[in-house]
Amino acid sequence: MGGGDLNLKKSWHPQTMKNIERVWKAEQKHEAERKKIEELQKQLKEERAREEMTKYAEETGVLK
Repeated sequence: MGGGDLNLKKSWHPQTMKNIERVWKAEQKHEAERKKIEELQKQLKEERAREEMTKYAEETGVLK
């Protein structure tokens, strides 16, 4: 008779292609945001280290 899974016709079912795609896009967005945050943290760390070296050089009299 019927054959097929009626749940696949439900909009909320996790195995529908639409929902799989939605989850995949959300995961990609989350990963991109995580990478962006990591890059900004790396830049901030480098900037602080550069400022610290400049301050140390000024204190020791190497730079004026």
